[in-house]
Amino acid sequence: MTRMLRSRVNGIVALLTLLTLLVLASWLGARATPIVANRPFDDYPELFVGGGTCPLRGDVLESGRRSEELARLRTDRYAYDPRDGVRAVRRYEEAESCYRAAGDELGARRAHHARATLTARVNTDYAAARLNLLNALEQERWSVALSEIRRLLLLTDHIGRHEYVEWLSKIIGRVTVKASIAS
Repeated sequence: MTRMLRSRVNGIVALLTLLTLLVLASWLGARATPIVANRPFDDYPELFVGGGTCPLRGDVLESGRRSEELARLRTDRYAYDPRDGVRAVRRYEEAESCYRAAGDELGARRAHHARATLTARVNTDYAAARLNLLNALEQERWSVALSEIRRLLLLTDHIGRHEYVEWLSKIIGRVTVKASIAS
């Protein structure tokens, strides 16, 4: 009889231990769930889709020069405002299109090279910001996550409605609160 009683007690203790571990695991998993688990996994928008066209007003060569100059100015400002990098790429596309329409191959190659270089830089920064955001959220570094969300929202400002952009807009409030509590 004592063996049977001991066996039942061991079974009950094992069951309670298992239930306690399950509750603890679900509680720990629930802490990260609201922000990190609800993200659109690997579904982010491309920053540069489609090419720019030369405006059909006035002299196309002059339009190309003007677009290239504006692109250079925006490129210089990119370090301070990520939207300017995206805008500069668009201006370089316009300049390249205008130069091609005017028959200026040297100008078109120059604008193309500048556009390709800046596009690579902006896309690299975009990928780094996405990765930094995911790492910051998983490690609960809320102030870092908040700055990356802001950067990503600026980079995707021109896109409009997309699941990833909506997710960023949705979590910024919760991350702001967590960042202010943590500091």
